[in-house]
Order: sequence, then structure tokens, then C-alpha cells
Amino acid sequence: MFGRLISMIYLKAIRFFVHSVLKKRGRKEKDYKEVNKVLKSLHKTLLDNEQLNEDFTEGPEPVQNKSSKELIAAFIAVREKREDEDFYIEVGRAWVKDLGSRNLKASFICVLGFFAVWFGGMLLSEYISGVIGMIYILGTLIFPVVGIYYAFRGQRALKWVLAAVNIFNLLTAMQIIH
Repeated sequence: MFGRLISMIYLKAIRFFVHSVLKKRGRKEKDYKEVNKVLKSLHKTLLDNEQLNEDFTEGPEPVQNKSSKELIAAFIAVREKREDEDFYIEVGRAWVKDLGSRNLKASFICVLGFFAVWFGGMLLSEYISGVIGMIYILGTLIFPVVGIYYAFRGQRALKWVLAAVNIFNLLTAMQIIH
């Protein structure tokens, strides 16, 4: 159980790293070398654990988490380019292609979370004090901050709308607290 949790966190961190490097403007060949090295080691690990076959099909051992399934799906989707020099870069792009839309969804969920906490605070204002009051204050501050972070990690023009809404929510939260 603990090993699976560490594996999931490790894969999410690597996916975030690959996304950051591949999204960066003015990419350098050195950055690609790091992505190649990391994805080669993941490929070797998947082969050693028999979760991926040499011909880039699913192996006999089932994968344990969603991140591993997405990584294997990326290797399978790009398998016809395996002789290409940039094979691991293409695997990385296939692995992180929907990460921008996920960030936008997370930012939108933060907007909804802020409104839920704010509306709940209005309804239950007579009962909010002590620890519950601190949770309320933290909720009204944390949701917009996390929402701004995820909005700027997203893609497309919608990120600016979500960032503006979250900034407005943060200013509202500061007015509530003040």
C-alpha cells in the first residue's frame, strides 16, 4: 500500500517535470536529454516489472494506478515511432497532452469550492467560531490561491478567465477576513 502511494507520487512528479520541460519556450537540447533519460528509466522499469512488453504492448502484469496506465498508453500510442531518435520525447508529449485541460478543470473546481465555502459561511455565520472559523478562513483563502496556480498551468484562453475569477475570489476572501 505504502509502496503504491510512493510510486503514484513519483509518477505524478515526473509527469509534472516532463510537462514543464516540454511546455517551456526556448527549449534546450540539454532539457530534452533529461526527459529522454527519465523516460528511458521508466521504460526499463516497466519492462522489468513485465507491465510492458518489448513490442510495446501491455505486459502480463497489471498496472496498479492510473498514472502507470497513462504512461503505458503513451508508450503504446507512439510505438510506431520507436526507431525514431525523438521517441521518448514523443512518448512524453503523448503522456502529458491532456494535462493542460486537467489543470483548467482543477481551477474551475477551486472556483466552485470557494463559492461553496463562502455560501456555507453565510448560512452558518452564527455557528462559525474557534477551529471551525479558522477552517472557514483557510478555505476562503486556499481555494482561490490554488485556483490561480492551476489556471496559469492550463492552456488556451480559458486560463485567463479562470485566473481572473480566482483573483476576484481571493480579493473577496481578503475582504471577508478584513
